[in-house]
Amino acid sequence: MFLFESLCTEKERECLKAYLSYLQNERRCSPYTLENYFRVIGQFVEFLKARKKELFHVVPQDVGDFLVYLKTHRQLKRVSQSHRVSVLRSFFRFLRRRGFLEENPCDGVGQFRAEKRLPQFLTQEEVENILETLRERSVGRPQDFFALRDWVLCELLYASGMRVGEVVRVRPGDVDFTRGVIRVQGKGGKERFVLFNRTTQVALKLYLAALQARFPQASFVFVNRFGNPLTPRGVRTILDRVARISGLQGKRLFPHMFRHSFATHFLSGGGELRIIQEALGHASLSTTQIYTHLDWDKMKRVYESAHPHAKKAREDNR
Repeated sequence: MFLFESLCTEKERECLKAYLSYLQNERRCSPYTLENYFRVIGQFVEFLKARKKELFHVVPQDVGDFLVYLKTHRQLKRVSQSHRVSVLRSFFRFLRRRGFLEENPCDGVGQFRAEKRLPQFLTQEEVENILETLRERSVGRPQDFFALRDWVLCELLYASGMRVGEVVRVRPGDVDFTRGVIRVQGKGGKERFVLFNRTTQVALKLYLAALQARFPQASFVFVNRFGNPLTPRGVRTILDRVARISGLQGKRLFPHMFRHSFATHFLSGGGELRIIQEALGHASLSTTQIYTHLDWDKMKRVYESAHPHAKKAREDNR
């Protein structure tokens, strides 16, 4: 079940299976979230076993030492350390509620501020170059199913702003060409509809026809060479290749960069923040508001054209 299962005692395996069941059935976490959670728990278990310690004897000092290890040996930034503490706090909270522990050892670990980082996004020129490069490769080689898949995958990521964990779970039946929307299952199993444009619609129709011809039994829109659903890791591998063939200068390409680019360009083009919030599936508007800090050039132009003092200064310089 877990890569680190052989390190665990029978009782530890029991509580890990119970936590997995809780995340799947009660929290309705996506496979991507489950993978992230258990990767963190696995790192902590390996750290504990090197100290010949079990999960049920953890104290706040162990969690603190784990953070020091992450910082000094793994060179993780504060945002990554904070994420791992959050995962462990949730895990130990579950163990305490289920009677495996009396206290949550993460309660003794102080909260710390993670660095505030603006999202990485692509310029409109970079996005257009990527999509045009992929389109030419797929149109030029109509027999290459996977060149077509890569183009449509990037088209849809940019057109819809979907998370990578959402796009890999889209089924052919979720696509409604009449309304131009796709039904998406977001975080916590929340369902929403995302829009896609006419260009993406044409590409998607072409791809789904090719998918039906090559893998008639495929249950998901995006598949690997065996016809199985793509994983988030598989998408990242594809995007590494896309970055190379598109000639991105010194930039790595991540799935979330398309999501950030979607939101940034939407806002830059006059889109309302509430609409962007709905499209991205953010529970809180405060999460979406980070995109208001990105388009400084437009903000400066609006300021200079609208603010009375800026207008006066411009007139005085004539």
